[in-house]
Amino acid sequence: MGIAAIALGSNLGERRETLRSAVHALSGLGHVAAVSSLYETEPIGGPDQGPYLNAVLVLETELDPHRLLAHLHAIEAAHGRERRTRWEARTLDLDLILYDDVVIEGEGVTVPHPRASERRFVLEPLVEVMPDAAFPDGTKATDALAQVLDQGLERHGHDNWWRHGFASRGGWWVVGQVVGIGAWVVAAILDRARFAGPASATIGVVLFLAGATLAWIALRSLGRNLTPYPEPMRSSGLVQTGIYARARHPIYGSVLLLVAGASLLAGSALALVFTAGLAAFFWRKAASEEERLMARYPDYPAYRSEVRWRLIPWVL
Repeated sequence: MGIAAIALGSNLGERRETLRSAVHALSGLGHVAAVSSLYETEPIGGPDQGPYLNAVLVLETELDPHRLLAHLHAIEAAHGRERRTRWEARTLDLDLILYDDVVIEGEGVTVPHPRASERRFVLEPLVEVMPDAAFPDGTKATDALAQVLDQGLERHGHDNWWRHGFASRGGWWVVGQVVGIGAWVVAAILDRARFAGPASATIGVVLFLAGATLAWIALRSLGRNLTPYPEPMRSSGLVQTGIYARARHPIYGSVLLLVAGASLLAGSALALVFTAGLAAFFWRKAASEEERLMARYPDYPAYRSEVRWRLIPWVL
């Protein structure tokens, strides 16, 4: 049984979905012991092209390095990889970084990968999943990483990005959202320390109507892209028009305006406290969602820098 470290990369098409599919394919070659976070980096060398998503997978396998590399090439081809120009853009790149302490040169196989110790986008995910990794010449991956920290890289740190299912889509954020709104409803109903006044009622009406209007506009802009999960749907595109040209997560902002307005109309101080809690929750959920959006859409960082407001246009 050999232990192989395999680097995955993609900068064409649905990059995250491609890497997820590659992990599934690699699982058929042995036991996947660990998968790193996703890392985004600008391409090094080659023609002009978009940023890469990278990761490292640790595979326990019965295949020898030559047979394993042949399978890696087959998986690349199955995902539309075409080898025409060196360092060109690619749908999927699978590199055999390490295989135990084996050193192989020739016959189309070079292990360890000749440039692995010079690339931060390889070393950082490698150290994440194999902290004690070392190259056959004795160089520790951590020491090599310390020499290339000037190379740009952005980590997308959400867990289990390669899995399909409730948790991988951010399902627990949805559960937390339902529980938080439910707790707010209970607080608004049971709070006995009521306050009332024309000023608070007027502000409550304004906030509630603003929330309803913002929700209506945002839902129209999203259309079929709407999902309660932080993970975007496979068929969805990046919405940057309409209200989304002013705020990145206006639906979350609309919910906050609605509950804040309803709290004032109900005269419930406790409900206002829970509203503040919901604001903190949606702020963090939006941040988690943006990690996933950056992993899915290469142009999301530019969109995020252009659209300043996260939840409510010109406010929050």
